[in-house]
Amino acid sequence: MKIQDKSGLRLLLERSRAFFRTEGTRKYYREEDYRKAERKFLKYALEQRRIEMQEKLFE
Repeated sequence: MKIQDKSGLRLLLERSRAFFRTEGTRKYYREEDYRKAERKFLKYALEQRRIEMQEKLFE
């Protein structure tokens, strides 16, 4: 899939995933907790983006 074909949401998720998947986070979490932590981080990233967009609308 080319970058032009990806939606902004998908790009945000991929970048957030790449940011989360560092060597430090892999060592910090146990394997079973890693997926849960990643999911929570992605939800947080999406929520922050939503808040940023709302703030821009009401400026």
